[in-house]
Amino acid sequence: MLHEDYCLARQPICDVELNLAAYELLYRNSANSTAATVSSPHEATARVFTLAFMDIGIDKLAGKHPVFINMTDEWLLKSDMLPEPAERIVLEVLEDIRPSPEIISALKSLKSRGYKIALDDFILTQDTKAFLPYADIIKLDVMACSKEVLAKRVQILSRFPITLLAEKVETWEEYKQCREMGFTLFQGYFLSKPETMNNHSKSDSGIVLTQLLAMLHMAEPNVGELEQQISRDPQLYYRILRYINSAQYSLPRKIESLRQAIVLLGFDNLRSLVSMMVLAGSNRRGSTLMPIALLRAKMCECLARKYKLSPAENFFTVGLLSMLDAFFNRPLPDILADLPLHPSVESALLSFEGMMGDVLKVVEAYEKADWESVEKSTFDKAILADCYVDAMSWADGVMGIAAG
Repeated sequence: MLHEDYCLARQPICDVELNLAAYELLYRNSANSTAATVSSPHEATARVFTLAFMDIGIDKLAGKHPVFINMTDEWLLKSDMLPEPAERIVLEVLEDIRPSPEIISALKSLKSRGYKIALDDFILTQDTKAFLPYADIIKLDVMACSKEVLAKRVQILSRFPITLLAEKVETWEEYKQCREMGFTLFQGYFLSKPETMNNHSKSDSGIVLTQLLAMLHMAEPNVGELEQQISRDPQLYYRILRYINSAQYSLPRKIESLRQAIVLLGFDNLRSLVSMMVLAGSNRRGSTLMPIALLRAKMCECLARKYKLSPAENFFTVGLLSMLDAFFNRPLPDILADLPLHPSVESALLSFEGMMGDVLKVVEAYEKADWESVEKSTFDKAILADCYVDAMSWADGVMGIAAG
């Protein structure tokens, strides 16, 4: 358990195909509700490095993906103190850093050591163009200017061999506009939202999957009913058997039927595996959404166990189902109408009511690095931080099994 009272979250960055490409690490101290920030940006960066590379570990924090970390001029000039491996780190040069000869020399040295350089909230001027020879990525805030101004900036910057990242992308319309402009990396909360919010017809497969999710998260799932439901989707049946027979499970013998798999794995393991597969297969951005959904669900469950809220499995269900609209691209109330959920679960999902609603609300705030809302909550910040890290590790472990 980590004893320092802190808030550390990660925000996904995806590519044009909506595959997970990297994470940005977001940090805020939470010693008390009135002094929520660290004493300086330099200290904040130091805390991120300490947490990410020493206390937690970069593999546990980000899996195989690189991490973006905000840098200050002081840290750039102390390049000998930066952690390794360099190829896992993207150093974000903040917009208030000036291209002094010392800074330019530091960037040149960092590039030679293998670090990637990102220019945050970059605006090209006679002064800042000195950064361009050392930049791998330029981040542009899509909310900081009009679409016309943004398009003009992209047009100018596209002349340079630099990757363009659109940050603070809030809607799918903004994502599509940025993609058309020429951005190839994207960061923002659009990823957790449905692409469309209309009442298009439901596919048979979609109905099977949503009903299966509900059955898996009942207090006592019925083996025969699960087997029958999964058998309605031959592709899903095949994928489950293929995953279970992979080397990761090291089962004593080859599994030939789903009933065998259920008995040998047990409901908890099967629930995690099938839930992941159901959601991952429902959406073209499943590889990016799944770590978010699994982390959210497990963090809800972790908080329930820490605070002795029962049954903890219901909190997991609330966290997982809260992202069904993003996976199935349908309004959440329409999806929930297909599921035989307890009214307390449904009210938590639709209006954050009850203890399950309170837990879901604070978990979503933490996930978004909405530190102000986290501070206002009644939950202990150290417990939140520990649950986030534990849930993140568990979620990435599940994703690792799938990737294998």
